[in-house]
Amino acid sequence: MRSFLRTVSVAALLGTLLCAGEAGAQPGWVDPPSKAAKPAPEAAAPKPAASKPAAPQAASPESEPAPRRRAERRRSARTERAERRRAQAHHAPIRHAPSRRLAETPAPPPAMAAPAADARFGEWAETAQRLADDYVDSVSGTGAGLATTAPRFYAEQVRFHGRVMSLPALVAEKRRFARRWPDRRYELQPGTMRTACNGAAATCVVRAVFSFQARNPATGALSQGVSDLTLEVSFAGGRPVIVSESSRVLRRGAAYSAAPSAAGRA
Repeated sequence: MRSFLRTVSVAALLGTLLCAGEAGAQPGWVDPPSKAAKPAPEAAAPKPAASKPAAPQAASPESEPAPRRRAERRRSARTERAERRRAQAHHAPIRHAPSRRLAETPAPPPAMAAPAADARFGEWAETAQRLADDYVDSVSGTGAGLATTAPRFYAEQVRFHGRVMSLPALVAEKRRFARRWPDRRYELQPGTMRTACNGAAATCVVRAVFSFQARNPATGALSQGVSDLTLEVSFAGGRPVIVSESSRVLRRGAAYSAAPSAAGRA
């Protein structure tokens, strides 16, 4: 019995506590609205923004047709080859082709008159050769004739076989030679004379080859052979004169071929 009462009391207490909780949760007084409340206007829904057409996207290489991709690759290869050719041409040596336009062809220089000295070369050469021929003839003969004729051919100062000598000293040298070889025969070999003239120095150089034979009847000495002769003739003064003389024996022996009458020429 007691347990039953305890159970009833507990149930009643729980019911009282539940009712008190609900009463505390509600407000004490709620005034009814004077008028029926108008429903609040619904907020205008924002208008959807006009959608802009999407920009067309470039087609990806995967979406391009295969022929188009092949054409692009061929164009790219051609461009690369052209670039390589241009680079090679840039580094290659430049060759300028001769212009064919008449306007750019240089005009030939006007013909210039030969210097006045050149016009005298022919006369000088002829005179120098004649002087050389006369000089060789003067050496041929007997006695001291070549010494007495020396002033006719030589200048006041002469380079004789490398030595610079005055005319009197040269005459003395010729006289000693004549005493050593009193019988002499000299003759130029035909076709061996050569001449070169210098207008600035007013000189001509004559080169020739001559045969020689020299005897000394008193001693029985004999010298014969072939020599070359070089004479420098100056035209700077009033008459042509020898300013330099040199000779060199080419060979010795019986090479003289002059006619017998040549021995008596002065």
